[in-house]
Amino acid sequence: MANALITGVSGLNSHQKMLEVIGNNLANLNTTAYKSRRILFSDLLYETVRASSDGTPGLLGGTNPAQIGTGSQVSQVDSQFSQGNLSATGAPLDLAIEGDGFFVVNTGSETLYTRAGALQVDEDGVLVDPSTGYRVQRFGSVGESTGTGVGFQVAGDADIRIPFGATIPGQATANVSIAGNLPSDANIPTIEVVESQLGWTAGGGTASAASLLNGLDANTVGYIAGDSILINGTDADGSAISASLSVDGTTTLGDLVAQIDSAFSGASASLDANGRIVLTADDVGEALLSLSLSDDPGNTGGTDFASNSFVVSMDGRDGDVVRGSVEVFDTRGGAHTISLSLQKQMDGSWNLNAGLDPTQGTVVDGLVTGITFNEDGSLASAGGAGTGDSALSFQFTGTSTTQAVNISFGTLGGLDGLTELATDASLGAGQDGLAVGALVSVQVSSDGIVNGIASNGSAVFLAQLAVASFRNPGGLESRGQNYYAVSLSSGNVEIGSGLAGSRGAVRSGQLEQSNVDIAEEFTQLIIAQRGFSANARTITIADEILEELTNLVR
Repeated sequence: MANALITGVSGLNSHQKMLEVIGNNLANLNTTAYKSRRILFSDLLYETVRASSDGTPGLLGGTNPAQIGTGSQVSQVDSQFSQGNLSATGAPLDLAIEGDGFFVVNTGSETLYTRAGALQVDEDGVLVDPSTGYRVQRFGSVGESTGTGVGFQVAGDADIRIPFGATIPGQATANVSIAGNLPSDANIPTIEVVESQLGWTAGGGTASAASLLNGLDANTVGYIAGDSILINGTDADGSAISASLSVDGTTTLGDLVAQIDSAFSGASASLDANGRIVLTADDVGEALLSLSLSDDPGNTGGTDFASNSFVVSMDGRDGDVVRGSVEVFDTRGGAHTISLSLQKQMDGSWNLNAGLDPTQGTVVDGLVTGITFNEDGSLASAGGAGTGDSALSFQFTGTSTTQAVNISFGTLGGLDGLTELATDASLGAGQDGLAVGALVSVQVSSDGIVNGIASNGSAVFLAQLAVASFRNPGGLESRGQNYYAVSLSSGNVEIGSGLAGSRGAVRSGQLEQSNVDIAEEFTQLIIAQRGFSANARTITIADEILEELTNLVR
């Protein structure tokens, strides 16, 4: 009967442990990344009342052993590493692992593992678990200095450093994209032309360059040696012109035209097919050309120049210009404003001229020519070879090398960039350079790469989180505070990046919830209660029987 009491007590002990496990699960219902535990029982040694026998062939069969159990015991308490739900927090350093794996931390004396990823950066700029101060560990060489870039991590030290406020280098502008519209009705440039009102004639016919001045119909008295014709006017830039041509009986109309051409530096003189003297500005745009011819007052001969004065037959004007600007960055992150001027040309094409404030540097090549459009207004071509192609270059102040900047006007045949349509002018530009910035935030990718986000919009690789995996995670030893340690049965740790091997994905801005199933725990609670009550009943009955036996003695 004593065995019955002992058996009942073992059952009470087992179910008491079951209640403790269930209670612990319920207590950690809202513990970050907590893994529920399950308890398993096994029976104890048996008292053999009668051994088994093999019987007598042909006469008796064998007998089974007669054994009486002595109760139950706790055989194991397992951690259930099923995935907990992920809860969004929005904090970039709240991390969870979706799938297998553990974050790795260093306590200063040992390495521990956890799935709870509510992390922060401490006063030293090191990523830690703020509840313990344990330092989160990294994997690989991401973020270490390569000799050509900025290094954020220290080689040989697995701690993760996130230096908020640190300077992030800028990026030199290599490409500028231009978009907008150039009006299809934009005016083309013209060259100013000044010409005589009438064509010069000789013998009733049109005069030529070989015609003698004395043979012109307008010549009133023949020129002799010592006479001269006065040439006066203004050049294209408005400067005064005062010249003369010595003439005699052999001087031709061509000689006069040549002297006029020589007198003007900003224009060219010629004789057209109608006998008119034509003075044409060398450059397009507004000009101040004027011309008058007269005889020297001391001449013997003379010509009626007053009846054939010079007039402006075509005003010079610039082609319509569409202007804009773009801010670009040099190799040191310095900002420079480039002015952009698109001007229509005489052949209907457009040229781009880029300008730069002299205090900011010099323009080495600022011209793009041959910008043309198809009938539907889409881009047809842009840029020729060499100077004038779509690659501009500048020497910015404070830098030692010439910086090339490629200009893109959009897709040839497309309307995604610069167009020439019958609508208002517009011009916008974008570029790929960046100013110097400061580290202001982080993002963590699914493979555990910690990306630093700078105030200039750039992203830099800071580090890669170490993610640990085990062949038998259930064999890990719990250390409290959501930490686990390697044990003999867990197997060796394998450390790598997220999404590699059996390791799951790192999720930023989320925390893993407890995987405790409250309905299942309440069910097990009832089962444990019933088991405890049943074993208590065994003890009660055994006690009553012992009492009866005691009463027999009385």
